[in-house]
Amino acid sequence: MLRSPCVAFCPSPCNFNLHPVRKSFRRFQPWRSKVTFQPIVGMRSDADVNASLTSGTVTGTASAAAGFASLALLPHGSLISSYSDVCGGTWPGPTQLPVVYHPSYNISFFGIEKLHPFDSCKYSKVVSALKNQGVLSDGQTVLPRAASMEVLADVHTQDYLYKIHHHNFTIVQVTELAALSLIPNKLLQWRIVTPMKFHVGGTILATGLALERGWAINLGGGMHHASASHGMGWCPFDDIVLAVRRVRKAAGRKMVVLFIDLDAHQGNGVERDKLHLPVEDLHIVDFYNAHIFPKDDEAKPAIDIAVELRSGAEDDEILGRLHAALAVAAATLPRPDLVIYNAGTDVLAGDQLGRLGMSAGGVVQRDETVWRWCRDVARAPIVMTLSGGYTRESAGVITASIRNLFEKFNLAKDIAMDSGSSGSSGSKTMAEAPGP
Repeated sequence: MLRSPCVAFCPSPCNFNLHPVRKSFRRFQPWRSKVTFQPIVGMRSDADVNASLTSGTVTGTASAAAGFASLALLPHGSLISSYSDVCGGTWPGPTQLPVVYHPSYNISFFGIEKLHPFDSCKYSKVVSALKNQGVLSDGQTVLPRAASMEVLADVHTQDYLYKIHHHNFTIVQVTELAALSLIPNKLLQWRIVTPMKFHVGGTILATGLALERGWAINLGGGMHHASASHGMGWCPFDDIVLAVRRVRKAAGRKMVVLFIDLDAHQGNGVERDKLHLPVEDLHIVDFYNAHIFPKDDEAKPAIDIAVELRSGAEDDEILGRLHAALAVAAATLPRPDLVIYNAGTDVLAGDQLGRLGMSAGGVVQRDETVWRWCRDVARAPIVMTLSGGYTRESAGVITASIRNLFEKFNLAKDIAMDSGSSGSSGSKTMAEAPGP
């Protein structure tokens, strides 16, 4: 997710290989030269979908492309009891959007937080901008609860939970802000740790909502550096694996989950937990700048498709390699029942921690590509988290991307149109859906 600029960066050449790391998957070697955008087989343009709907010739894949709500796995309201401990109010009604946010996501601590480049208040900026632009309205977002100790203990060790709640030094390690060591621990719990628990509750809740609605966005979360016994890079808790474990218990059956991590940093915490808990049927596609933190070689065997980027990689290269990686995922990995997408904006040019070179338009296209692949190829519900992003432009780019997703996929209209039949897709099976 992030690392402070005082960390030394590895000067060795970047590994450009894109390949499934696990032996059970096909080895794939991509190009090194500049890439020209090529659509993935099976992905339909909005013009194609609209034409099919107008002509009345919608079939299999076209039906899936008609809306994310058609990909919901469970009837609306079926997960109320399973998620009551992370839902901050009544279970959202069928016309309420599965967009999760709490004002407590934003961290301010008398200006100390500004000593780190992480914009810890970007979440409120995104929500405000989305409302100003008419994408969201008051009352449409879903409030999460902060994750309790019992919730966190599903993944995290008792020793680590004690330290993060009682030892200032552990919080300093996670936030990389030495000044926090001088602050009374109760204040740190109130202004640092508790907001992070709201992010965890948000990711868990959004994942459940995605099963009922076909899509969900947590306007926070994505703490992919935290593992069961350790936190780092502003990631105290592994909200991703916590969400995976909860959704499987709630669904009451085996579920294949694909984690697509496009933050600029390796998602080593999720990968370590996959290996050591272990977490079965969790497949990982991880894009990251190989020259920067965390350079965690021990975690890499957990990655199914690893894409190591060079510093300064721009739109054409990253988008081309994304299309190639998704094509490999479609050909070699089991079709997922759920996709968790970590949409970090630290890939933007000028981000001093991500050190990549994507434009704002490139990030918008990147997010649309992943969502379209989930709808048209994987035919799986998607939940998106925001993860890292450390430029002043980050909040604006997130806003532009979410607005684009609402427009391209008619997300608000999707809910209204399908609210009366949200349970119809609960019987979807692998055999009923076309393979990738």
